[in-house]
Amino acid sequence: MRFLTAILFAATLHGQQVPADCVVDGLVVNAATGEPIPRAHVSFNSTAGQRATTTDATGQFSFTGATCGRIQLMATRPGFLPGTVGGPRRGTAFDPVFLKSGEPFHAPKIALIPQTVISGKVLDDQGDPLINVRILVLTSRVVQGRPTFQNAQMAATNDLGEYRIPGLQSGKYIICAQPNQGAGGVDLREGSTGLGTQCYPGSAEAGSALDVRGPDNRVNFTLSPVPTSKIRGSLAGAPRGATVSLVRLNLLSSGATTPARMQPDGTFEMLGVTPGFYLLSTDYRDSGKHLMGRLPINVGGADIDGVVVRLEPGFSITGTVRMESGQNSAAPLPRINLQVRSSDPTTGNGALAWSKSRDSFTISELMQGSYRLEATIAPPWYVKRATLAGRDISREEIALSQSAGPVDVVLSDDSGAMEGVLEDAEGKPVTGVVMILQDGLPPRNVATQVDGRFKLTGLAPGDYKISGWDDSQFVEYANPDWMRRNASITGVAIAAGQTAQTRLRRQSTPENR
Repeated sequence: MRFLTAILFAATLHGQQVPADCVVDGLVVNAATGEPIPRAHVSFNSTAGQRATTTDATGQFSFTGATCGRIQLMATRPGFLPGTVGGPRRGTAFDPVFLKSGEPFHAPKIALIPQTVISGKVLDDQGDPLINVRILVLTSRVVQGRPTFQNAQMAATNDLGEYRIPGLQSGKYIICAQPNQGAGGVDLREGSTGLGTQCYPGSAEAGSALDVRGPDNRVNFTLSPVPTSKIRGSLAGAPRGATVSLVRLNLLSSGATTPARMQPDGTFEMLGVTPGFYLLSTDYRDSGKHLMGRLPINVGGADIDGVVVRLEPGFSITGTVRMESGQNSAAPLPRINLQVRSSDPTTGNGALAWSKSRDSFTISELMQGSYRLEATIAPPWYVKRATLAGRDISREEIALSQSAGPVDVVLSDDSGAMEGVLEDAEGKPVTGVVMILQDGLPPRNVATQVDGRFKLTGLAPGDYKISGWDDSQFVEYANPDWMRRNASITGVAIAAGQTAQTRLRRQSTPENR
């Protein structure tokens, strides 16, 4: 009897015994052909850890004596993308499954999508292979509600000039070949030429992309010499020992910088710069002093002389935090995390310092530019407003400079909440993500529970637009035309101290249809 008890209650969760007599079985198939996939690796994570098995010759798998409760079931096989119950959805976490004691779970077919592969060869204009050329695969992503291209994968050519990039999903891509310095790419001698970067079918700025599907996609490159430029300039206000670097301003930079050749008098020189948009950047720190300089520069093939990069101390803004409590006027000031986020990622977001009482703050090491204040605070508190020169910097970007006035951050605890259920087309509860939008504020997303239920607290009173999605990261919420074509929006009014109830239908983004 003791042995039986050990089998049935092998796992504990928060001090409570969890049954371990659940059964899971299913079938793994090829999403393209529907044929069973033998020798696929099937695993699930539960409160008791991970278990795994492989499918038989007919694609079948089964688990017995499994820990009951919430699990995540996943199947993998070389040559395929990982799959899960409910079908693989681009960029989405695996759907959870809830196992109940005495109720065997017969999983729907787990369909694995064959991987997409891009391969090819890179030659110079004489037909010789180019070694160690970076191959970058750019794919469409949604950043702050708008589409853009970002690096998805990267590889390098071998001694034959060949490359191969597996494990891609079908979709639209831009493939670029970028020579490395010292590998047949850029000759750092004055008056030299270099091999320019080439993208297919076009640059990311042009927005064109190649529809890539299946395991055999060949993209070959022939890189031709391009004229390089010499950049000469000086650092103004630079202490001895300060340096300057060149940063390429496009999606292919991967954060790489090229240091300039510095002279004792603060002048600098850079040779072999291929055409493109760059940033001359310098940061100097010594004995608590921080000087910064940034200068955009467009290199078009001609030499550039007389460039001046000015080092200047970053400026600071100050602010205060106070309460307008709607519920408890005697409550102590809650802990809040603040930062100002620049619209230009090259300028940085400054350094935050609080007063001892945490009712005032200073954000230092800022450079002139446009910023927005972002705050994180535990419910029921929320930021009611953050006023700078009569404008709410928490709801819009504001240009900041040395003369920027103090920020008045006002908190309130009369927030409301929203709860509801996400459903499929038949009205059955499903998992997904609920996106909540209010004019001027970044979206807030909440994942549903296994039963489709969701709840979000700490919402400022007001009118909201909400929508339910299979995958919120591909929602172009800042694009009105995209939202009109693809989104079904529900309006919800949040009252102070109240919880609004709603029901939503889960939608699929175009990538997942």
